[in-house]
Amino acid sequence: MHFRTKESMTGYLSLLPAFAALAAIVFYPMVNTFFHSFTKWNGAESHWIGLRNYTFIFTNGELWTLLRNNAVFLLSIPGILLLSLVVSVLLFEEVRGWRFFRSLYYIPTILSSVVVGMLMKMMFAQSGVVNQLLHALGLTDGKTEWLTQVPTAFMVLIFCFYWQTLGQGALIFLSGLSAISHEIFESADLDGAGWWQRLFHITIPSLVPTIVYFTVTNAIYCFIGLFSLVYAVTQGGPGRETTPIDYMIYIKAFQTPDQLGYASALSIVLFAIALLASWVQIRLSNRYQD
Repeated sequence: MHFRTKESMTGYLSLLPAFAALAAIVFYPMVNTFFHSFTKWNGAESHWIGLRNYTFIFTNGELWTLLRNNAVFLLSIPGILLLSLVVSVLLFEEVRGWRFFRSLYYIPTILSSVVVGMLMKMMFAQSGVVNQLLHALGLTDGKTEWLTQVPTAFMVLIFCFYWQTLGQGALIFLSGLSAISHEIFESADLDGAGWWQRLFHITIPSLVPTIVYFTVTNAIYCFIGLFSLVYAVTQGGPGRETTPIDYMIYIKAFQTPDQLGYASALSIVLFAIALLASWVQIRLSNRYQD
């Protein structure tokens, strides 16, 4: 008994540095942010104001504009889901040149969002390669301002999102496909099932958990991971028309004096929204699987 107690204590002590680091890096900032969401804080001094920050968030109309911008990215997930699924199925069936295309699709994934954003910003600039190509083809006058108009600015951002996510999505779905027994496909071939029949009756139903994982992770990304991409491409413009919630938190915290308390409250709201969105999607997917 004494040996087991000593062994348990040794185990807990070995985990103590990891827990201490987790507390310092994650838990303390979360508690600190929650506390300051009830204050007017400029980084040095704070004054307790109760629920005033939260009241202002839900009454000034700004939150709904930000949620609309996040919803644009959220509604684009089915497109990248379908594209990733098609690419992964083609790679899984080893179409001609599949090794080359597997590497080609995955390369953007290893680039940071800032690098992708800066690359696309240069490509879609007024003097960029996209305008030059369209002008050479006679489709436009070569002077399109892609990033100063709301529809085209969103189009560029979603294109960046797709381009960087496709490789990751294909890799995730390839992992799911590799877990499906080859005997199932062989039996379907013997029964005379065609490619589309195998896709809709075997592949997609078997990939439901993978589809759920991909959807949930990208839905969370559309709420908490857009900052670097938006910062590099549009900086929330034109105006605030492409500003998601996480980028507005940055603006309020670092570009507006005495707004750190408001930014903290907005961070808590964003955390609650992301948590709720994840919970709803998981519940719906579980009901679908049942």
